[in-house]
Amino acid sequence: MKHLLFYIIVTVLGSLITGCSSAPMSSKSVILDGDGWITKDSSYIKVVHYGTSRIDRCKNNSCDNDLLRLNSGNSRSDAQVRYGRASVRIPYSKEIGGTSGMSLVDLDHDISWVDFISELTDNDLLVFIHGFNTSFTNSAIRSAQLAHDTNFKGEAVFYSWPSSENPATYSADKKRAKENFGLLANFLQDVGEKTNKNIHVVAHSMGTYILMNSLAILNERVNQDSSILATRRYENNGKIFGQIILAAPDIAQDDYHNNFSKYEFSNIAEKITLYSSENDHVLDASRIMNYFVEGTSQARLGDSSAGFVVIDGMDTIDTRQEISPQFFGHSFYANYRGLVSDIYLLLGYGTEPDDRMLQKVIDSNGKTLWFIRD
Repeated sequence: MKHLLFYIIVTVLGSLITGCSSAPMSSKSVILDGDGWITKDSSYIKVVHYGTSRIDRCKNNSCDNDLLRLNSGNSRSDAQVRYGRASVRIPYSKEIGGTSGMSLVDLDHDISWVDFISELTDNDLLVFIHGFNTSFTNSAIRSAQLAHDTNFKGEAVFYSWPSSENPATYSADKKRAKENFGLLANFLQDVGEKTNKNIHVVAHSMGTYILMNSLAILNERVNQDSSILATRRYENNGKIFGQIILAAPDIAQDDYHNNFSKYEFSNIAEKITLYSSENDHVLDASRIMNYFVEGTSQARLGDSSAGFVVIDGMDTIDTRQEISPQFFGHSFYANYRGLVSDIYLLLGYGTEPDDRMLQKVIDSNGKTLWFIRD
């Protein structure tokens, strides 16, 4: 009976979403129409770099479509992170929010670490970590969209773990997510040690679960060996990262308090921001599915339908607006213009909440949270 109920839940979830991927640089060029004019059919090409633990489907076999070589939700993660670059076409007429009309048009996979680092030439770096039920293609598209819509002044990089493209495989995705705690920690540490870039990190959904565990690993490494990222920390007032954004985090509230609250994450980044919503039905379903996966049905950090999560050292930004049912609220951080604009101020200028278009609210415990204004 328990397994039947789980099947019903994931089937319903599958009807709600096309995945966290409904979702979803720095060379950029404009493709014009045949007469050399910019029209509604013109487009940009935005290059995003990536690190991935997905296993290459074409490595030992020929592929009909080379662009799909990393799309499989593999049964396991690769033992190492591989690097590459992806070119994403963005329609010139695309509005802020959403990924309509965007497509992956070119892929250079398994480039060397030296080439990967050498191509990150701007001062700022945006690292995006996708959530569950997300293909490699959609993670590339989403990272390009996020950088494009926030007018990010620097390169965009995404970390793609082998999530499947089937919401019914939530438990398998959770297992692969755990396999990537150390791999993502290695990736972030390597990028931090080999560049002097200001690194911002945006994680979505189950990607926040991977990120927070990876940050815990980094925190332990630094505590045990003060030489790790020492130069970066010295030059940035002890911080490793700039802005860290947890978008619709799929982390149990008790899990955060029991496993992460002991870490001084506010010391690891300039600012940590949590974006939550009361309309995120995917996180509500995640709470139920985790009863079968983890044995707990705790509310998630990103779900504010039953109350807000306000954590010391972290800004909580919530939306009370009715989010488009097309996305069932789960990708609101990148599809809703008001939130994209807020992220623009955060990533581009580090603007404090008081100076953004936010409504300040004090809860019954005297803690501050913020609402996105209409």
